[in-house]
Amino acid sequence: MSAAARSVSPGGALLRSSRMFSLPAPIPDPPSTSALGDKYYNETATRAFPTHQVITTLNSSRQRGEWGLKRPLPLKPTTRTTYAMMRVKHVDTPEQITDYDQGTDHGLMLRKFQELNMAITMPLSRSTRELDGKFIRKPIFNDADDFTATVPARRVAEVDTRWKFTGPWLAGMSPGEFQKWVVKSVRPRRAEFQKFLKEQLALDMSEPLRNKAFEDGEEMPGPVTASTITDDQLTEYLRRLRHDKQELYHMVGTFLDLAPLKAPSIMELAAAGEDTSKVHLRDSNSPYAEMGPPVTHPSAGLSYLRTAYYMNNHPIYGPQKFHTPVESRVIRPRRTGLGLDAKLGVAGFIAQPPIGDTLSNNAKKKAEALDRLDPTLAGGAKLWIEPVRATVDATGRVVMDVVDVDLESLVVAKELLGELHVFGKPKKREPVKRVTAAQDIRNRFRQRVAPMPTMSSPEQYGTPAPAR
Repeated sequence: MSAAARSVSPGGALLRSSRMFSLPAPIPDPPSTSALGDKYYNETATRAFPTHQVITTLNSSRQRGEWGLKRPLPLKPTTRTTYAMMRVKHVDTPEQITDYDQGTDHGLMLRKFQELNMAITMPLSRSTRELDGKFIRKPIFNDADDFTATVPARRVAEVDTRWKFTGPWLAGMSPGEFQKWVVKSVRPRRAEFQKFLKEQLALDMSEPLRNKAFEDGEEMPGPVTASTITDDQLTEYLRRLRHDKQELYHMVGTFLDLAPLKAPSIMELAAAGEDTSKVHLRDSNSPYAEMGPPVTHPSAGLSYLRTAYYMNNHPIYGPQKFHTPVESRVIRPRRTGLGLDAKLGVAGFIAQPPIGDTLSNNAKKKAEALDRLDPTLAGGAKLWIEPVRATVDATGRVVMDVVDVDLESLVVAKELLGELHVFGKPKKREPVKRVTAAQDIRNRFRQRVAPMPTMSSPEQYGTPAPAR
């Protein structure tokens, strides 16, 4: 082989000799929903969503500590779990060590959720959540709503469909956070905002001139440029905006790329002392206007299915009307006196039990599982449900909706698991016979010699010791 064929470019040689040299940057921690913050939270508790990349490796490489990193990982802490999943916090720290942790919590949650074959849908507002049966949930990966990378020129037109904004959601900020944001991010852009207002004023002044020329049949005049706007015209334009709060907020939101807000109602404006006769509300059609945009992608990387309208095909019974039900665990029974609802654990996520006149609430055995906690049950109380959809809220938490299971689909599911038999006679399971090993045979016929006493008795004095 010639030297030219053996030569490799510097970049190719670096990739061949190196291991995992890059990991995605960690995302911020989930926001706290407690007034005390995360101070009293358990550090080992599973967070709402992962913040660091989870990696895996082959079993053969795992036994050698090879995870594709800069240096091998210790065998004792990495081989303690059943599944090879590690969460890498830092590939190389200043102390020249690899900071890692167990990643089976989120890794297994992802596997369990994907076994449900459920698509992530767009969230509903509070006003439409009660009438959920009359609305069709839109999938996240819809062509008209999936905006991962946006063009700056189309941000205004796509404000009701986008989920990612460069500016914050003002309704979710505290007064202190808002003041810091204004001082740090808004005040330094005052000159830039005045330039933006001049461009908007130039567009507003050009439109009536073009309309007048079109009506009179004259030649179209040239557009008004921002450089021709005087300071007096800009000051007068600012005065008009101060009296039109809705238009002013629209200008500020467009310039800072703020997340949309839900417009207040007439009753709320009247309670605040506003003149409702002069207010023209401009409500937002964004699904994130009421609760805020999500901190992660709307799918959270859990599922990439576009729809849940598929049909399960049983090998014997054929196509099924309902999806395969799953068995959930009762995490907390309901407490009617305290107004606390029951909580179910489904594929590692917390869900609300079916609401209304359902089989779970009427059946005596199932109602007891939701009303009281029985510590004698092995593994806790279980309840069969059918997950129908899931959404990701503004804090990054998965909100799963479940319905009561159909009796026929429950029978089919239990038959697949071997817990129920429908047709014919169930096969008797023969006891497993233990195979006699050669070591057992040797132990059976081995002559066992009694241990020699530490001190001999008078009867044994002078007798020779037995041969071994």
